[in-house]
Amino acid sequence: MPSEKGPASDLRKLRKTVLTEENLTKLLFKLALPLMLSTSISVVYEVADTLWLSRLSDAALGTPVVSWPLRGILMALGFGFGSSVAALAGQYAGAGLFDKASESIGSVLGLLLMIVTPLSLLFTIAVPLYLDVINVPPDIRPLAQEYLTVLMLSTSFSIIFILFNFSMSALGDTKTPMKVSIIATLTNFVLDPILIFWVGLGVMGAALATAVANVLSASYALFSFFTGRHGVKLSLSSLIPDREIVPLVIKISAPITLQRLAVTAGFITMARIVSGLGTPIVAAYSIGQVFLSLDRIISMPLGRAMGIIVGQSLGAEMIDRAKRAAMTGIKTIMSLIGLYVVLLLLFNKPFIDVFTDTPEVFESAHRMLIIFGPSVLGFTLYMLGESIARSSGHTVLVSALGFVRLWLLRIPLSYVLAYTLELGDTGLWAGMAVSNYVTGITILAWILSWRWAKPVIKK
Repeated sequence: MPSEKGPASDLRKLRKTVLTEENLTKLLFKLALPLMLSTSISVVYEVADTLWLSRLSDAALGTPVVSWPLRGILMALGFGFGSSVAALAGQYAGAGLFDKASESIGSVLGLLLMIVTPLSLLFTIAVPLYLDVINVPPDIRPLAQEYLTVLMLSTSFSIIFILFNFSMSALGDTKTPMKVSIIATLTNFVLDPILIFWVGLGVMGAALATAVANVLSASYALFSFFTGRHGVKLSLSSLIPDREIVPLVIKISAPITLQRLAVTAGFITMARIVSGLGTPIVAAYSIGQVFLSLDRIISMPLGRAMGIIVGQSLGAEMIDRAKRAAMTGIKTIMSLIGLYVVLLLLFNKPFIDVFTDTPEVFESAHRMLIIFGPSVLGFTLYMLGESIARSSGHTVLVSALGFVRLWLLRIPLSYVLAYTLELGDTGLWAGMAVSNYVTGITILAWILSWRWAKPVIKK
């Protein structure tokens, strides 16, 4: 970023804002509003997508739930390596070292492309084996196979945009990823009913619409990187991993990547547990997940904004500001999520009624939202801890806790309660809820220990 004018100058102005604005609540919302807008549109799309699939059949409605864990293995790599960008690019920006920020982004992008591209092809071939492993109900299996095949082939494009999103946000630019995300989501939104109903492709149409949106967003990300349009200028040589940066990338991203891989494997196991209870429970789980995803409109954008301030403050050696940003973010976000939980408990039945007229599906979805729903408070705390860990670069403990949450708490508890004690889906939802509460309390203790409040970069 050699020029003092244009995109590079804009990044310096963003840095000044992030590091000097005294009203941290105002700064949180200023950074988060573009992310809130794009997340809102994304969530509305997911609700609409679920509604359209529900009009096909209960089996179609359950297809995304059993499909995403396999794709999640590759997405884990994207989020893991994206975490290193959040820490490195954010802290280098905070220190005013924008060239080093670009170098770290190029190195991570090069590593990701070398790993993810061949793996996406391999996983596409492995789709039938995966469906056998998780014991997908017979009526869902053929739909899931065609849905997954298309999505696996487009996963590399999703990961490119994830890295672009992490990179620009770490530098303080949340508006550019928002614009790209909105255009891609609206494209998906328009194509979905056309391909599902008018062209008559059903579940395959939903997958193709998503794939087109992924290619569109990744194409713009690459265009931006290689033209320097938004301040990060890469070349083909930039994709050759830098020997000095790679060890730090691995140190930061390895714990998050391994944790997400373990979590994805865990959710494959959870998919098997849910599938074993039958298609109505799978459909109820899908409906519940859509409703519970609405909190992302609040928690994810504000959590990302908190991480931006934490990362750049640490890079600038403003430790007290980083701590204040973390506590301001936690208090603000948890208050809003608490209000969301109250609304969830009061108004879940009308929402469920929109998606199903099957009594068994309705009752199971209602039980899920009543029993499991309030535990989003615990999960939100964990998510905020992850944001702090990514931005600070101190990812080991949080990653270990993510493993514990799923493998030592959720899976055994859900299985024992649902099958051994024969509580069915009630036991399933209860086991899932306990895992969130325990994790939330533990991560809050780690945040308040302040062990994360030191930079990882060397100037």
